[in-house]
Amino acid sequence: MLPYSKLEDDLKKFQRPSAPRSKPWRIFKIVFFAFLITVVIISFFSYKVLPSDTSLLAGIGRLPVIKQFRQLIGMEKLNGELNDRINFLILGQGGPGHDGPYLTDTIMLGSYKPSTNDLALISIPRDLYVNIEGHGTNKINAANSFGETDKYNGGGSAFTAKTIEKIFDIPIHYWIRFDFKAFEEIINSLDGIEVCVDKTFTDPTYPTDDSLTETITFTAGCQKMDSLTALKFARSRHGNNGEGSDFARSARQQKIIMAVKEKIFSLSFLTSPSKLNSLFNPLKENLQTNVSLSKLPDIISLAKNIDQNKIKRIVLDNSAKGLLKADVTDQGAYVLLPRVSDYSELKNLAENIFIIQNGHELEPVKVAVFNGTKVEGLARDTAGFLNSVGFEIVATGNASSTIVYEKTVLYILDANAREDVLSVLQKSLNANVATEIPENLKQQMASFPNTSILIVLGCNPKDVKCQVDTKK
Repeated sequence: MLPYSKLEDDLKKFQRPSAPRSKPWRIFKIVFFAFLITVVIISFFSYKVLPSDTSLLAGIGRLPVIKQFRQLIGMEKLNGELNDRINFLILGQGGPGHDGPYLTDTIMLGSYKPSTNDLALISIPRDLYVNIEGHGTNKINAANSFGETDKYNGGGSAFTAKTIEKIFDIPIHYWIRFDFKAFEEIINSLDGIEVCVDKTFTDPTYPTDDSLTETITFTAGCQKMDSLTALKFARSRHGNNGEGSDFARSARQQKIIMAVKEKIFSLSFLTSPSKLNSLFNPLKENLQTNVSLSKLPDIISLAKNIDQNKIKRIVLDNSAKGLLKADVTDQGAYVLLPRVSDYSELKNLAENIFIIQNGHELEPVKVAVFNGTKVEGLARDTAGFLNSVGFEIVATGNASSTIVYEKTVLYILDANAREDVLSVLQKSLNANVATEIPENLKQQMASFPNTSILIVLGCNPKDVKCQVDTKK
């Protein structure tokens, strides 16, 4: 945890103008940057370091010589910026005075792409059943509590970030955890927020502070919410009209987060140290983060360019297209598990979120998925995953072939198929790419003329069942 006194020290540094540099220092800087530019130019033309799906800044940032110097000269303002991806974690807990004060009700994984100003938010359900280091298998919302009890370096939020890093296989650069009191203080400081409620719903059993319940109702439409109303909107979990699940609640929490962001920037709330101080001062005991105030100007500079229409909002769930499935433990607890036997689909979603989650921006890529192995249901399961991350499945079935494919093959049926999509599929499925389709498969695809890619699934080398009776 970053002590709040440290935040105050950072603020004072932020307010104090820097001392003028000496002339020798200025000369050194000029010579050093001239050298650096020369190294960049030479390295750029000497090595192929820029894949087609990365920005120039990200590519140069990965050059070995640049990696050695970029921290020294302060070139990387924010962690992850030079790799064109900044990942962060937002956590919400009840706090003192609430049952399970350190159990996290809100777990939101975010990714920001500086080169395009794209933002993705993935809400992780509190019932996701995962392995937590030192504590065996448990619900993900307990990680924060374990971190506090164990006095983990950085606090419960840091321990939760470490746990989620392992699940999704991506680095989490920044995290912030707030409790209900901090939530209310922030919204009070903003004099309320504007939230658009998608549909009317009533929750007859909303918990009150005196351990009783009350009935709350929200009416569809855009409206101003004070801190208490916004908290009820974010916490309600027994509403009717489709709003009674944790998944619906996660979607509402995303609305609240973005409404706070919009209000902050509409008021130019973070343009001065005094305003920063007025926002964070009430939160001394109710906020845990690894973000120092000295980093806030850089974060604000990036965040203000985010286009609301380019934000991807994903809620992990156990719906027909979801990546999770419901289960019950031996102790009778309701939990959510990855739909497959491991975290591979969750990792794939996180890694490729800006490519395969197209949503409203691009027409979904049309693919057919055929099983080229003897493993029953492989095409169905793979098609289900691809559909959940934005592909349109036009056909599934068994490949009309007398052989078992030893490796997955992507047949390109549309010459204009997007290269970034092909790259993701090839990596995710460990596939070969081909443009010439065999005659038997060509006949099989005759009924699906608008398909961009045909996927014929091959054997996983680790799958013994798949290798049985393989013919070459």
